[in-house]
Amino acid sequence: MVQSKNQQICIITGGNSGIGLMTAIKLAKLNYHIFIACRSAIKAAQAIDRIRRESNNSQVEFLPLDLSSLDSVRNFVNLFLAQKLPLHILINNAGIFNKYGTTKEGFELIWGTNYLGHFLLTYLLLETLKNSAPSRIVMVASDLALRPTTINWDNLVKKTPLNFLELYAVSKLSLLLLTAELTQQLTGTKVTVNAVHPGFVQSNITLGHRLSRYLGLGVSLQDGANGIIACATDPIFADISGKLCDRKAQEIILPEIAKDPKLAQELWERSLVWTGCNRHETQISPLAINQIDPNISLPYSLALSQEKIAEIAQIVIKEILPKPPVKILIINLFKSLIKLEFGSIILLFIQTLKKEFHMERHLDSPDILSLCQDPNLLQKLQANLGKDLVLWRSEIWANYPSQQLIPFWHRDIYPKLLAGEGKSINVYIALTEVNEHNGFEYIPSACLPENLSIKVTDPFSGNHFFNITNEMEKQALPVILAPGEFVIFTEDLIHRSLPNTSGKIRLSLTLRVTQPGMKILSGYSPNYQKPVLLS
Repeated sequence: MVQSKNQQICIITGGNSGIGLMTAIKLAKLNYHIFIACRSAIKAAQAIDRIRRESNNSQVEFLPLDLSSLDSVRNFVNLFLAQKLPLHILINNAGIFNKYGTTKEGFELIWGTNYLGHFLLTYLLLETLKNSAPSRIVMVASDLALRPTTINWDNLVKKTPLNFLELYAVSKLSLLLLTAELTQQLTGTKVTVNAVHPGFVQSNITLGHRLSRYLGLGVSLQDGANGIIACATDPIFADISGKLCDRKAQEIILPEIAKDPKLAQELWERSLVWTGCNRHETQISPLAINQIDPNISLPYSLALSQEKIAEIAQIVIKEILPKPPVKILIINLFKSLIKLEFGSIILLFIQTLKKEFHMERHLDSPDILSLCQDPNLLQKLQANLGKDLVLWRSEIWANYPSQQLIPFWHRDIYPKLLAGEGKSINVYIALTEVNEHNGFEYIPSACLPENLSIKVTDPFSGNHFFNITNEMEKQALPVILAPGEFVIFTEDLIHRSLPNTSGKIRLSLTLRVTQPGMKILSGYSPNYQKPVLLS
């Protein structure tokens, strides 16, 4: 679509319905070129038809955006930037109120959608807004943002609790803190940022809002949009920034927490980490990463294609991890209770509580088993262990942004689970990109002393966790793998997980393989099945 001369560009999230749609209609009547950002192409098409009809403005377009997915946000920005257009107004309007769950990256769903998705969208468009100045950012907030007295950071990386209202309030407070932080950062750029509380609007965000129009409650969509339009277009707001206004464009006094510069900066810095925007290309020598070490191999590639690996990764996230192998788990629960094997009971309980069934999925998933039986993998394993291979454990590792799966330095020896004469080895397969921002690191064997101080021992597996000095940690090297690559490492490798600061899920599969002469001991497994012979 060709842009009219001197026509200004506006993006409205959630512009397909409710107050977002009414805002889009009003701006279209003012001759703005509108981009509707929402999930549904069908609803967007219906909204665009109405906007064009009521405004007589054909410059209305749709770009797909799901704020609960950081990848979707990145894709939206790429699509918009590809059009090489300026951006004069960004209206962060979309939001959810009473839904439960997590975002695609594992953040609490309400907060992740209302705030974190908008944070990333705004951050990625900041340079365009600066280059298009004078320009404006408008956050659609709520008076519920004035209620919280603190932010519980732990709640933001969990599933929505029963008291969803608390998370909604924190999501809107977070938008106010983002408004405050951006106001400081954008000083002198001619980019302003303000927030608007439109009131109890007769919108479609909840059943109560939808019914309010029939009960004579709340304010109309037209009235609710007035404050947004004022902050976005009124000359009075050309040099005003950092304010929260009502639907009549009157300032609302903020509580101290919403003006706390330290809290705003902390939220900003955490958001950069959570979205992967703080990544700096670490100057690590490829030679150093791929140096020969007796305890870990160089990267090898599976025979499976990149397309197949990507397909399996999606199956793991959407189908395998959330869905338990019910029959197997019930049988194993009874067996563990009969044998009083508390390690197995604890594992079963943890998996059920978290609804993450990540262990031994090669037993029920053909896709996971196909990875275990990859011919390139078997060839390398047989070169280390001989022709006959025994797969006694598999573990899927889903490392979500902001998490660090195993932060302690350890070795994977399993003295309480393996006995007998023979050799064991571990395989780490990357199903998504593994790098210094989300994977694991190890200490080269040449940097280790003969004796290490033990911090604690896992009572069920027998694995030790070690005290590692700061000097030794400085020698640690990250493992860098493309999807479909794998490394083989011995039980002597000292390693730990890295915090995931990539803004994306890191998905990998670990296999524990041994020789037939080794006996697999029970007591610490969610499954009581015989080990699988891979040869």
